Amino acid sequence: MTKYLSNHQRLTLPLKAFFLGLVVSFSGVTLASNAHNQSLVTKNISQVESLGQGRMTYWGFTLYDAKLFASKEPKGGIALDIQYLRKFEAKALAEQTLDELKKLGVSDTQRAEWASPLAKAFKTVQVGDSITAIKKPQGSTQFFYNGQFVSEISGESFSQAFFGIWLHPKTSAPQLRKVLLGQYCPRVNLEAYCHD
Repeated sequence: MTKYLSNHQRLTLPLKAFFLGLVVSFSGVTLASNAHNQSLVTKNISQVESLGQGRMTYWGFTLYDAKLFASKEPKGGIALDIQYLRKFEAKALAEQTLDELKKLGVSDTQRAEWASPLAKAFKTVQVGDSITAIKKPQGSTQFFYNGQFVSEISGESFSQAFFGIWLHPKTSAPQLRKVLLGQYCPRVNLEAYCHD
């Protein structure tokens, strides 16, 4: 049964996937844990502002805090900062990412091409670790582990698909999408995700 609760309470969703989570806290909840990467995002994206944020849990187990950023400049970058509240193996994160891309309609050929770069992008995370993905204005996506650069995957198609895991209208976690995008659709740099 799905329960829609007020601010500072949880929104329970049906089971989808551990990576995307199933319980989302509304954006009114302060997530101080994500503040540590604000300077990283600001350094990499000009005129950036913080948009939505939320916490995910799975059957009552907290998974991670997520925060979305976007540049105010046309064709500027966007960023998603995730701070983990449980341990996840790097291989599991990469595999689940590929599964979510498949659900969004990304072809087997394209996912196979991205599999190796994604394996390099993720590290095993412990409680308190973070992975920050930053889409640069030129279209490439940079990955940071605890604020340290890990890898970069080029191509607008990858960036759009990857951030679509959370922001695409067909995401496995529509309530998280709603929380992250908030009132910011339509919005410059998020146009690809603002149409149902």
